[in-house]
Amino acid sequence: MMSLSGFRPVFTGLSRRLFTAQVAPATQSADKPALPKEPVQVSKLSNGLTVASVENHSPISRIGLLVNAGSRYESTANQGISHCLRSYAHLTTKNATTFNITRGLDDLGASLEATTTRDHMMYSVQCLRGHLDQGAAFLQNATTGQQFRPWELKDNRQRLYFDLASIKNQLQIEVLENLHSAAFRDTLGRSLYAPEYMVEKISTEMLMDWVNNMYTAENMALVGVGVGHDELKAFGENFELKTGPRNEMPAAKYAGGEIRKQQNSGFAYAAVGVQGAKLNSKELLSLGVLQHLMGTGPYIKWGSQIASSKLTQAAAAATTVPFSASCFNMSYSDSGLFGMFAITHADQMGAMLKSMMKQFGAVTKGNMDAADITRAKNQLKAAILMNLENQSTLLEDIGVQSLMNGSYVSSADLVNDIDAITGDDAVKIAKKIFNGKMSMAASGDLGNTPYLDQLLSA
Repeated sequence: MMSLSGFRPVFTGLSRRLFTAQVAPATQSADKPALPKEPVQVSKLSNGLTVASVENHSPISRIGLLVNAGSRYESTANQGISHCLRSYAHLTTKNATTFNITRGLDDLGASLEATTTRDHMMYSVQCLRGHLDQGAAFLQNATTGQQFRPWELKDNRQRLYFDLASIKNQLQIEVLENLHSAAFRDTLGRSLYAPEYMVEKISTEMLMDWVNNMYTAENMALVGVGVGHDELKAFGENFELKTGPRNEMPAAKYAGGEIRKQQNSGFAYAAVGVQGAKLNSKELLSLGVLQHLMGTGPYIKWGSQIASSKLTQAAAAATTVPFSASCFNMSYSDSGLFGMFAITHADQMGAMLKSMMKQFGAVTKGNMDAADITRAKNQLKAAILMNLENQSTLLEDIGVQSLMNGSYVSSADLVNDIDAITGDDAVKIAKKIFNGKMSMAASGDLGNTPYLDQLLSA
């Protein structure tokens, strides 16, 4: 495949030469009124479907269907079914064949994506604004009237095996999946990936039973970015959706625990966490400030962030070899995980983890100043606003909030709430969560990685 990298200087130079020619049109359009900034709108249709959208006047539109059907709803009998649905999103339904869906999207220059979280299943179509009608039709075809023909399942199982093979050596994914399993066991402990032994067992009957019970109007939100709200409501009224009560979400119960997996690797990977905040908790933003105070990774490529990240400072004090140290804050509908993630040479992990744990203890004693808090708040605000510039992230954020709460908290309100957080708030939340029971997961060469009880007693 030809790389376009060699053509970039040509296009760059051309844009500079044409800069003068571009001034006149820009000046002529300066008198045109600016397009109004519109808020997110949320409605509930008569068929039970939640509809939420924001008109940002983009030439590209994205619409999606969010379903309360993530991996937390699975059981041991159908474990991995959400992963299967993620891979089978393009298969034949009663109104369109696989060929119709894939070729039709290709002709429009559009894309269909299916993603899963532990809470939700998300289908989305991105297309040119002028093709929104056709895009909505393809979204409806992919999410209603599923058939899951046995021969199509057989042909597409290789996609699942490919997914599993591609993450096999990505130990950071394994560690985070095992941390959820250790912390919650079932519900939020269910993996985003199907166990290999289940790939052949997920049948047409199991898939049909899942979508018939889970894919009901009350359990879904139709979401749009770059689309008028009335237009999206009209799409929603035409969706052929099943009716039924809203699914009861299985409650997550934090238990705490430890999972270790010895691997053939020269590195060790470890995550230590405690129960965090749920999505609509008042403590979530305070935890976000604490997360950025501890450090979320370098902001400059190959940079160390040692000047501002407390976890990086702690890790650097314990080892001179390359390492990665960061803080995570993962939130779900009714619970969350907060903690630290570390990667380093196998023989250095013990000293590095102990130093990082001491840093968490120091923060609970108020080891932070006003400059630390201001920097962490600025980083959190920037992270939120930058993420919401991404159309896919914005779509999911609107969908999750509208389906959970029937409303939407704007980024401006979030910024105001972050500004109101004080250093005392950060210390208070740090003391609260770190007094809770801890969980740990580790993979790689674990000969020098302490067990959780050893880490806590160090």
